[in-house]
Amino acid sequence: MGGVPNLALKAAPVLLLVGCTVVGPDYEPPEIALPAGYVAPVPPLFQGGPAVEPWWIVFDDPILTELVGRGAQQNLDIRLAASRVREARAVAEGVAGSTRPQVGVGAGGTFASELIGEDEDRGESLLFDLFLDGFYEVDLFGGLAQSRAAAWARAEQQERLGAEARRISTAEIARTYIQLRAAQRLLTLTEELLDLQRRTLALVRDRVDSGLAPGLDQVRAEAAVASLEADLGPLRSEAGRLRNALAVLLAAPPGVLEADLLPRAPIPVAEAGTGVGVPADLLRRRPDVQAAELGIVASTADVGVATADLYPRLTLPGSIGIGPFGVAPGDLTTSVLASISALLDYPLYDGGQRRAALNAAEERLLQSGLLYRDTLLRALEEVESALLAYAGTRDRLRALRTAVDRNRTAYQQSQQLYRDGFANFIDVLDSQRELNSSLQQLAIAEQNLSLAVVDLYSALGGSTPAPGTARRSAAGPDPGMASAAVGMSGKAGEATGDAAGPGRAGR
Repeated sequence: MGGVPNLALKAAPVLLLVGCTVVGPDYEPPEIALPAGYVAPVPPLFQGGPAVEPWWIVFDDPILTELVGRGAQQNLDIRLAASRVREARAVAEGVAGSTRPQVGVGAGGTFASELIGEDEDRGESLLFDLFLDGFYEVDLFGGLAQSRAAAWARAEQQERLGAEARRISTAEIARTYIQLRAAQRLLTLTEELLDLQRRTLALVRDRVDSGLAPGLDQVRAEAAVASLEADLGPLRSEAGRLRNALAVLLAAPPGVLEADLLPRAPIPVAEAGTGVGVPADLLRRRPDVQAAELGIVASTADVGVATADLYPRLTLPGSIGIGPFGVAPGDLTTSVLASISALLDYPLYDGGQRRAALNAAEERLLQSGLLYRDTLLRALEEVESALLAYAGTRDRLRALRTAVDRNRTAYQQSQQLYRDGFANFIDVLDSQRELNSSLQQLAIAEQNLSLAVVDLYSALGGSTPAPGTARRSAAGPDPGMASAAVGMSGKAGEATGDAAGPGRAGR
């Protein structure tokens, strides 16, 4: 046994073959020229510094805040994304483990029986062998470190995609809630207008019975009442549909939220706002943009892995065996056998498979860069569109409020003139239709303004945690893991410790 540690000394010439060369491209952060500000005008409500979180508190609606909190815990898309994050971390840990030394233990036994002498005495023996097998691949050209870096970059990418799922689901809950409140507002408005129209019908009937108005006025008033009654059914159905949609977003059966959302409440309106910042802020706010950049990090490492496959591979298999020992009629010879060897595998000809794999990896890297650019441009488009929608709806809302005031005055005056006999019933109906239309348009505009606020903050990347690395196991991070955080200074993906990541390639 004393000679076993000397194996390390005997293997020293082999271990000296371990090099520091890392092949493959360096990770290069994508550079896209971004404007200094947004093209669409930023309303005063949203001027100033970057937006703060949680953004939905600008509506000052406790029910909305509660629903968003429940959605963060219960929404199935969010839970599915969280499971994918855990899966990606497990895969990364598996990849990291596969690049470390592998050791196995085994045992074997032999039972022997033989006849001894003329009296046929039986000799029996039971022998045991123990052995350890080991295997280690030396990372000559950084392929193993690159594979670990790619795996952890994809784990962090899944974490960013999980934040993206939270961003989308939170905005969808807020949109559905606002649409539900708008449907309830339209339903309440229609019921109030119906009550008003029924009172007008009663007035017309009194005048017809007194001979002060023709029967045609009563027919027209009854038609106006029936028209409003016909609107109630679809509005109730729409409110129910939105309640069901909101329940599903909270992973609840349809219909269970009705008690929670009654009595009816006003459409939530943003009471205060925070600044939208500048377009460059999207790089650190938007989780989909961060995920797209992490895709470039992983693809860069994949190119390094494919490049390293073109070079020789050095593996160090070894074994230690002890045996035999056991119970036997004679003396047993116990021996210790140990061996370590070095295998150098150099690809001479493989029909172009490795070169094709490298070409494919380079194309995937190109695709990752294009996807990043597309994701960032679409994020900018969402912010610009939300700003335009907010500005346009805000101006429309102001005009509609004036129109409602004027139409209400016109309706009241037309009713009074009709009572006094100075106007016909057509004038009353026309003024009532204009009032109804402007009130409904006002409710829809209030909904659209709140939806524009939701779209704006969602487009800015609100309600997502700050960028960070994927959490590791309790044993701590892999020593060869390349940091792939987005937006950090320097080269993302540069390795630490004894291995090199994407930022160390090509030396």
